[in-house]
Amino acid sequence: MKQIIALLAIYIYSHASVLDFTTLQSDFTQTLNSNDKKANYSGKFYIKNNNEALWIYKKPNPKKIYFTNSKIIMIEDELEQAIISNFNENINLSEILLNAKKITDSLYEADFQDTKYKITIKENLPFNISYEDKLGNKIDITLSNVVKDKEISQDILTPKIPNGYDIITQ
Repeated sequence: MKQIIALLAIYIYSHASVLDFTTLQSDFTQTLNSNDKKANYSGKFYIKNNNEALWIYKKPNPKKIYFTNSKIIMIEDELEQAIISNFNENINLSEILLNAKKITDSLYEADFQDTKYKITIKENLPFNISYEDKLGNKIDITLSNVVKDKEISQDILTPKIPNGYDIITQ
């Protein structure tokens, strides 16, 4: 019996991915290269493995983007508006990470909606995600202060649209 348990533990450990998580939170810098133009963004994100997420962009324009299983809600305080969209073909970082395949100890790849994502691992945590979108833009997201599997309050992931904001439904 002990041998079976030991073999089962070895099997589970050998098939576990460093990208398996229940929650993930991190600061990020995102660089978008389009033709000869470059745009830089920074902020923080919170993700649960059930596809709920919040991306808080601090620079250059503050905004919050909430993801649920069926909707995306973007709140832009400077414009006093919230945009609510159905979640269909938008990037789902949770699914990308959870379905990535190991290439080397420090590199994983994932295919999601006809786009190939490269995920670099550093100290057993995601460090960098890079891909080229359908418009030919090259996107590079570098993570820092990554925290894995720490409880994220549901309150953080619940959109709060301030009274008086314009609500645009797409």
